[in-house]
Amino acid sequence: MSKPSTDDVLLANDWPISRVLDYIGRKSKRDIVLFLDMRHEERFFEPILQLTCTGNKQGYGFAIMALCSLLIETMQCYRYGLPSTNRGELKRLGIPEAEWKSGVVAFNEFFLKSEHRNLFPNVDGRDFYLNIRNGLLHQGQTKDGWKIKTDQVMLCDVQEKIIDRDRFSSALKNAFTAYLEELNRSDWADDNWSKAIQKICWLVKMSAATPCS
Repeated sequence: MSKPSTDDVLLANDWPISRVLDYIGRKSKRDIVLFLDMRHEERFFEPILQLTCTGNKQGYGFAIMALCSLLIETMQCYRYGLPSTNRGELKRLGIPEAEWKSGVVAFNEFFLKSEHRNLFPNVDGRDFYLNIRNGLLHQGQTKDGWKIKTDQVMLCDVQEKIIDRDRFSSALKNAFTAYLEELNRSDWADDNWSKAIQKICWLVKMSAATPCS
């Protein structure tokens, strides 16, 4: 079976690989930011919104927070220029070990970022990674007594071990918007752009085995 052409593989709605590569080649910051916005709106924020708006106050917290956990890791991989935080995959893809970042490091660094400490008060990255992210993605439940609720006064109640799913997902939307604004303000030669392009090139390569220079 022949490999799909770049026009057959969409990285977002109406965004075939060839279009994304064209904007990278032209160093079109505005268009690449638009691509990132559309890709993550489709894959994360729109599903979260649909789950939030169903009126179910109890049943969809796990799904919402699982999506949030995936997005946090994705956002950090844009900052690292890495395809993943999985050691086996990084080794298989030939990433130098000195560049590897583990999942727990990614979550720690996400929540320690100064702007994120304000958006996610009281959230400890390691605790979140081990007991919410890992619990939801590997066991389909939270661990160590953590609960996911809504209509809470605080985003994170450390004493009661409660995360408010809606406050958390709203804060994450603000964090992602701030990241896109950071890219818009930055020069193409800045490190945050070079890392973001590396990550996008990994998306391209892993989606259709298409080289990205």
